[in-house]
Amino acid sequence: MMIPVSLLICTLLMTTSAFGQVTDDSLYQVPAPEGWGKETIQLPPEFAPDMAWHGTEELRFAPKWLKAESETFFSYALLFRLPDNQKLDAKTLESELLTYYRGLSKAVSESKEVEVDLKPFTMTVKADSTKTARRAGGEDITAFAGELSWIEPFTTGKLQTLHMDIQVWHSVKYKGSCVFICASPLPQTAEVWKSLREIREGCVLIEATQPGTETKP
Repeated sequence: MMIPVSLLICTLLMTTSAFGQVTDDSLYQVPAPEGWGKETIQLPPEFAPDMAWHGTEELRFAPKWLKAESETFFSYALLFRLPDNQKLDAKTLESELLTYYRGLSKAVSESKEVEVDLKPFTMTVKADSTKTARRAGGEDITAFAGELSWIEPFTTGKLQTLHMDIQVWHSVKYKGSCVFICASPLPQTAEVWKSLREIREGCVLIEATQPGTETKP
């Protein structure tokens, strides 16, 4: 049974803040393949209150993602659903994600009574024009390649380089923006990357059903 991240860090991933949260009139929903864990949290999370982003985060965790010896170690997909007033350029992505992971590492380490130096953590995000395209729903994509150097706190407590394949898009129907990240410390040739990208491609806009109407595909 997949243990929610919130339980692993003593419910630190949960927050009741809804400031700036996008409405539920229509939402991008993320597939949850069999065996994959899932969780939804509000932004900013309690472990990273200094994040400027406000909205919702959907996570999908690969099977055995906390097993250091597995072929899916620390591999997961995450979707940030954000209102349009959030900045989404490379510099902002670097800042927000670094704040996120510094807070996460600190929270998990403190729950284990372990001290961790957050200053050496680095996050780099660069535009990737080779992957710029459109989604199946017609949304224009801005692609980035990200790399996080941090102390992985859940399993090893050691330095880890986390590779990120990032796509950003805006939806008029959704009235908001999305940041979708496929993340893994494994090489891009690893099989898990295929699964992560399939989840991303399956992330589609589901419009809310109104009385007397059917949900649109």
